[in-house]
Amino acid sequence: MAEESLIEGEDENILYDLLVINEWPPETDTQLRSNKEDNSLVAKAVTGPFRLVLHYLFHSPSSSSLPPGLVRLSNKQINWQHVLSSNGKLLAVVQDQCVEIRSVRDDFGSVIGKCQVPKDPNPQWRRMTWSSDCTLLAYADSTGTVRLFDLMGGELFVIPPVVSFPGDFSCAVAGLIFLEYTASAQWSAELLVITYSGGLKSYLVSVGTNQNFQENHTFNFSTHYPNGITAAVYHPSHRLLLVGGCESGDDSASKASRCGLTAWRALSGSPHYKQVTSYEDDVRLNQKKGFFKIPSFRFFPRPGDEKDGVFRMSLSPDGSLLAVIHFSGRLSVWDIPSLKQRAAWKQDQQPGFEEINPEWKTSLERRKKIKDKEQYYPLVDVNWWSDGVLILARCSGSVTVSSVRTLRNLLGKSCEWFEPSPRVTAAHDGGFLSLECEVRQAHKRLRLESNLAGEDEEGDDGGDSDSDEESSAKARYFSYIKQGLYYVTEMERFAPPRKRPRTVVKNYRLVSLRSTTPEELYQRKIDNEEYGEALSLAQAYNLDSDLVYQRQWRKSTVSIASIQDYLSKIRKRSWVLHECVERVPENVDAAKELLQYGLKGTDIEALIAIGNNEDGGRFIMPGDVDLDEQPYEDMLSDDEELERKKEWESRRRRELLAKVDFSRLTLEQKELCRSRLKLLSYLDRLATYEEILGGPHAAEQKYDAEFFKKFRSQDIVLSARNYARESNVQALDILFTYHGAELLQHRLAILYNFPETTSPHEYTILLPEACVDERDELGLIPWEEQRHRDMDWCEAEECRAVLDQNLFDDGFLYEETPELLRFRTATPSIELLTDWYRSRAEDIESCSRQVDCALSLVRLGKEREIPGLELLCDDLITMETLVYEASCDLNLTLKEFQQLKDIDKLRLLMRNSRPERYVKDAFQWMLPFLHRCEGQRAGAARSLFAEYLISLAQRDLALPLIICQHSKPDCQQKIIGDPDELMEVALECIYSCERDDQLSLCYDILECLPQRGYGPETDATAALHDRVDKLEKHLSVVEILEKHGLQ
Repeated sequence: MAEESLIEGEDENILYDLLVINEWPPETDTQLRSNKEDNSLVAKAVTGPFRLVLHYLFHSPSSSSLPPGLVRLSNKQINWQHVLSSNGKLLAVVQDQCVEIRSVRDDFGSVIGKCQVPKDPNPQWRRMTWSSDCTLLAYADSTGTVRLFDLMGGELFVIPPVVSFPGDFSCAVAGLIFLEYTASAQWSAELLVITYSGGLKSYLVSVGTNQNFQENHTFNFSTHYPNGITAAVYHPSHRLLLVGGCESGDDSASKASRCGLTAWRALSGSPHYKQVTSYEDDVRLNQKKGFFKIPSFRFFPRPGDEKDGVFRMSLSPDGSLLAVIHFSGRLSVWDIPSLKQRAAWKQDQQPGFEEINPEWKTSLERRKKIKDKEQYYPLVDVNWWSDGVLILARCSGSVTVSSVRTLRNLLGKSCEWFEPSPRVTAAHDGGFLSLECEVRQAHKRLRLESNLAGEDEEGDDGGDSDSDEESSAKARYFSYIKQGLYYVTEMERFAPPRKRPRTVVKNYRLVSLRSTTPEELYQRKIDNEEYGEALSLAQAYNLDSDLVYQRQWRKSTVSIASIQDYLSKIRKRSWVLHECVERVPENVDAAKELLQYGLKGTDIEALIAIGNNEDGGRFIMPGDVDLDEQPYEDMLSDDEELERKKEWESRRRRELLAKVDFSRLTLEQKELCRSRLKLLSYLDRLATYEEILGGPHAAEQKYDAEFFKKFRSQDIVLSARNYARESNVQALDILFTYHGAELLQHRLAILYNFPETTSPHEYTILLPEACVDERDELGLIPWEEQRHRDMDWCEAEECRAVLDQNLFDDGFLYEETPELLRFRTATPSIELLTDWYRSRAEDIESCSRQVDCALSLVRLGKEREIPGLELLCDDLITMETLVYEASCDLNLTLKEFQQLKDIDKLRLLMRNSRPERYVKDAFQWMLPFLHRCEGQRAGAARSLFAEYLISLAQRDLALPLIICQHSKPDCQQKIIGDPDELMEVALECIYSCERDDQLSLCYDILECLPQRGYGPETDATAALHDRVDKLEKHLSVVEILEKHGLQ
């Protein structure tokens, strides 16, 4: 909205800014359309003399009609007014039905008091003023009623007006002036109320406990101003009351008097005011005094007969000059107190008087106003910026701050545009306040709702014109006659057609135009996001343009476009590097682009330039190219061009590196290297993150900026541990592959962090594996590592050695389990791998009691050629059978199980086997267990099995019988396959049985034994058959004894 002057070489120019202090809510207003009867020549010709006689007979000269120029300009003013106190601390804003009081403490942004006033049908004729001590506020409405308020908006008292006719503004207040009153302590101040008719009344006002007012004296200027006065101001230093009215037309009078301007000295007694004139003026006044006043009748007023006069007056801050606006648009400046004209400009002599707001040309609603643009030329308000500079406001909305000498606009080449007819205050603290009103037609629906249902719509022209254009001369003639008759008789019969009122929406704004320094305005433009104007300021006043691009960069999302539009134009290296290092974009491509851009500005060229003090703190791109000369996009090369330049760049890089002595780097160079290392690390982490997400295409959808912000700066060992705890095998595989230098020494400890409930088959690819090398020695198969890129020059040992890099402390990995420190090595021995598999399996079983997971890990270790796991594997297999099949005591741990004897393990294994399932369980549980025992120690299975059966036979031969029955020679699948072993076990079981009621079971076992000649014979076979025969005889004896009742 604001514009600033950028003209160089002229000290008087003002650099300024516009601030909207307050914008009131829009209000809807209905405007009645007039019927131009007052402008009809015929109507005036018929009724003019008659009305003039009526005014002469029934009105005093002081209450005669006001000058047309005054009425015309007053009606162009906006309805609201604002008055600034003399010290610039308080502002009163007169609205339709209230007066708001605002304070400079918050730059007039809030209301500290509010005065309620009646709605005035003619708000342009209201007047308001502050007392000299800024404690009282006087308000006068269009009828001449004066109200006094305090700072909080409380009404103190009302001074009634002189009775006047409706629509006659001669009793309205032309001047409302507070004077200091020191004659008596009873009264606080003296208030002068001067009406347009020329009457002056002085009131003494008192506030506090005895608030009251009293008429002090009266005076009348009608003798000097027959047509009344139009403006009045008071000069306290000279005690002069400066009065303005219509021009006198007397060539013998002084220049000021001819222009309608006089000065009156305030006296302490009657007649209270005396005109300050020369001797010639006094003689002329005495000659012109007479008893009778003969009115002049004019039937046909001529356009050139309208008198000019004073419309607005304003004293300069030092009181030496008086600025005057005349009805004709003329501007004059007078010396005070001599009233000698200093300068004057007719309307057409004033620079820029004919300019129209350029925005009107683009607005269909306002384009019609340009057809009658002469009405927007006159000045409507004047005030002072300083003792030699004026503030001028026109009906068009043009506001200039102009030199008194030449009227040159100090704001720049063009004026500042407000809404039409703005009001302006005097400048305080380098700025003034303007009150403007934006008027626009309401929407069609709002207009329809606001129209009365029974209104006559005749004569509605549907536009901005006030009456329809008649189609013929006859129609126009009768229209004029009709208007004249209505003007004289006011009979409804001759009344013109009623116009449909026009509904408009009004927006009032309080705007501050304030001078400022280039730095303040520059920062404010940036804060308001007016970047184009800010850059123009930076160029004109040699300011740091980086601030503009920094703000744009911060407010934009990171992309290739934002990098080339904003970041690439910032010259300060430290700021650019900070953004490249610290900012995390919202998408993966932008993140990669930002890191690569940072690497371009931290390459070897920048390092050398810093060492030679040639950088000036600038962000230097490869080749030491100035960013202002070559845009960033020109540095982007395709793959083919990079390939062609690869060899040349490699040779050039070697030459540049030869110039660098890393042992003598400056602090700035070291900081550059640290930033580059961090950027490289972040770029590697980004590439790793892309791989973890599933590749570049998947990363576009899955990329999480918040996670990457944490991941890229996190200790890679901690990230690996977290992935292990999340059972994210793919991520851990990628980390080991691309960050092996940091991770592979902790590989076994990291794998220890997988949840014990996670099956080792899920992370099979991460488990260490052994193989036989060329020397027939068993060794670890090394992990196949990869790199995202080639090693950079700053990653070389000679550079890292001087940077004092703070490496991550990876001791946290072993804090909770210090026993894992023995596994911290990148190349573990086979014995250490065996130890790891064994301890990890035992840890899984003890923590989770999931024997299957522990067994899976051991089996995977055996598959990977890890030796020494057989015994643990056998125990875990037996444990697995006990836990998942045999339904043994679930509280038994692996450690407790390993402490049991084999016979106890076998008994525990078969303890819960029922007789009907005994054979099946023997095949599934017992025989595999015996085979495992045999594998550990030769002959252990036979002795263990015999011991187990003998122990059973001592109490009962039922289960040994079942074993023998499923070991007979005719069985296809035998529990005891060796006939010799069967006979031996059977003999031992029968002879070991301590019961005397199982003779039948003994015979049944005997029947299960093989006959002589069955199967292959060994050295012990014959002896065993002999023992069987002997057993048979023993059983026969037992049977005989049993028959005879002998035990």
